Amino acid sequence: GLRPPSTALRWRPGAGAGGLEGTGLCVCKEDGAVCGSDGRSYRSVCALHLRSWVSLHGGGERIRKVHDGECKLAPVIIVSPKKIHNVTGAQVYLSCEVKAVPTPVITWRKVSESSKGVKLLEELPADRVNMAVQIRGGPSKHEGTGWVLINPLMKEDEGVYQCHATNMAGEAHAEGSITVTEQNKSKKASLLAWDNPS
Repeated sequence: GLRPPSTALRWRPGAGAGGLEGTGLCVCKEDGAVCGSDGRSYRSVCALHLRSWVSLHGGGERIRKVHDGECKLAPVIIVSPKKIHNVTGAQVYLSCEVKAVPTPVITWRKVSESSKGVKLLEELPADRVNMAVQIRGGPSKHEGTGWVLINPLMKEDEGVYQCHATNMAGEAHAEGSITVTEQNKSKKASLLAWDNPS
């Protein structure tokens, strides 16, 4: 029959013949996620031992527990901010989704350049009265979503915006942009096009 993969398991053989098809039941004495030496997270030490047993019997390496809790994962941007084009007075938002373990801290910055060509990062919302930043967990476990909402949109809001995520394992960032057309100029342009059809 199939031997238990770990001393942390209590093995209860079933009625049929033993084997990988499974006629027994493993009950794990230890609960809680663990990080394996293969860099993967397991729901319990028993799941790790079972994977290790399968790996060894398939010619692979033994997998050991590195530490309790899930493996650390540096932030990875899953959904990057988009490029937006709108008119003054509109309401717009940029968003980004990030995965990391532990769950990341997300901040937003407006990117600009000094007269000497030095990249400047302004933490948002700063003192901008037409801007709000919101962060929430999800949509999945160990993910975070951040938004920057601008209402009403002004010409000076035009530019590059950076979503920045960090945790103890590392950091990541992605950029989106907002292009702003002044509404009265937009109306004039459309009227001219209407008066002078090509």
